Order: sequence, then C-alpha cells, then structure tokens
Amino acid sequence: MWINVVLLAFVIITWGYSWILMKVGLKFLSPFTFATWRCGIGGLAMLPILYIKGSRWPKGKKWLDYMVVGLFQTTAMFGFMLYGMQFVTAGKTSVLLYTMPIWTVTITHFFLGEKITTKRLTGAVLGTAGIVCILGWDTILKQNLKTLVGEILILIGAISWAISNIWVKRRMSEEDPYVINGLQMLLGTLGLIVLSLPKEHLFNINWTWTLTGILLFTSIIASTVNFTIWFYLLGKLDIHTTTFSSMLVPVFGLILDWIHLGNKLDTGILVGGVLILAGIYRVSNQRSHSDNSS
Repeated sequence: MWINVVLLAFVIITWGYSWILMKVGLKFLSPFTFATWRCGIGGLAMLPILYIKGSRWPKGKKWLDYMVVGLFQTTAMFGFMLYGMQFVTAGKTSVLLYTMPIWTVTITHFFLGEKITTKRLTGAVLGTAGIVCILGWDTILKQNLKTLVGEILILIGAISWAISNIWVKRRMSEEDPYVINGLQMLLGTLGLIVLSLPKEHLFNINWTWTLTGILLFTSIIASTVNFTIWFYLLGKLDIHTTTFSSMLVPVFGLILDWIHLGNKLDTGILVGGVLILAGIYRVSNQRSHSDNSS
C-alpha cells in the first residue's frame, strides 16, 4: 500500500512543476501545437515500453473504450486547458483544472446513481472552499472577457478529465495501464492534430534547448510516466481518494511558481492548501469507516 502513496506523491509533485513549464512553453508554441507535440511524444515513448513488456493490443469493441478515453483525456482535456491557459496564469489554470474531483463526484452521483456519503460530501465542500481561497475573491468578482472565456475552457477540460477517469474506472480497470496510457495518448493526439492544422503551424517550429527540455519533461515525465502511474492507481485505489489527492497538484504548482518565478504566496493559498488536505483526508477515510455516516 505504501508504494501507491509514494507513486501518488511523485505524480502530484511532478505535475505541479509541469505547470510552470507549460506556461513557458506557450511562449514558443501555439496551444494546440504544444498539446500535439507533448502528447504525441508521450504516446510514442510508450511504444517501446509496450513492446518490451509484450503488452497485447485491445480487440474488437474494446477499441471504442480507448477512443473515448483518448478523446476526453487527451484531445479535450489538453486542448481546452492549453487554449484557455493563454488568458489565465499558470497557477490559476492548475487550480481550475483540478476541480476535476468535484466534477467526478457530481457526475457519479447525478448521472451514474452513486450515492454521495456525508464524508465524501464534506470532503468535496472542503476541497471547493480551498480552491476558492486559492483563486481569491478578486479573481471571481473582477473578470475581463478573455480571462472568463479562458477559465470556462479550462473548466470544460476539467470535466473532460473527470469523464475519462470514470470511464477507465467503470469499464477498463482490468486493462493494462501501460496500454491505456499509450493508446489513449496516440488516439487523442490525432484529435489534437485535427484541431491544430487549420490555423497553427504544427511543423514550423523554432527549436531551442529550452523548448526541447520543456517538451521532454512534460511529455516523458508528466505524460508517459505520470499518466501510466495514474491509470494504475485508478485501478488500485478508490477513485475518490485518487482524484481528490490530485487537488494537491495546484498547491505544489503555486509553491514551485513562488520558488522559481517569484510569484508571491498569500494567505489564501496557504489556507486553501490546508482545506484541500482536510478534504482529501475526509474522502480517503471513507472506506475505512464504510459508509455508516451517509
């Protein structure tokens, strides 16, 4: 069990750092082009791993599951998120995208008939309060149109990610997480290529060492390695424990943003981090006490 905690911590910290790199990367590439190269490199990097492991490709109707996950996990999530990130800061983008656990609880309750217990609901409320604290009331009350559109697009990306997680948990928990990650990235990249070709210069890129490093980290570490771990953990841990733990990513993202880029940490960020931790504790404690409090 402890190895799963270590893996989850690794994913949270490295995803947190990737937000800084993605924001810098958008200075070099347009959003769909960045997403295409990031996910394409990540997907291709999975192929030798799948070959060495002797992994089997899905058969028949199972391909539909992989296409659905690729559409929501890669095409929609990365496409909407990176396009919206043009108008929103890296820290705030990470906070908005990691409302994903809230959408996961909402969708499983209202559309899949899964009962929300008292502890799970409390965790969702605490997590939401933490996100509001991190965002700050000025962000909510004082909006300009571009920022608002960007935030809405990022939220659509968060909902897409939630749908993908639920789909994997409900229909693909017995599938090889390596195959899930590799195929969904490659299939989702095809969708990103369709989005990028009409208006962006997908292959006309001014390559630099900085851009190369950003793409390698965000594709190999944050996509190939981390999403493989992520799909593995979705099959091993309670979906709500896993997804709510991901709410720590923007906290680490904001802390690393402060360390590397000098953006200040205010009281709202610190209070928000504590509330999110409290929410994670409530949700992760769900199974150990059954559902008696519901």
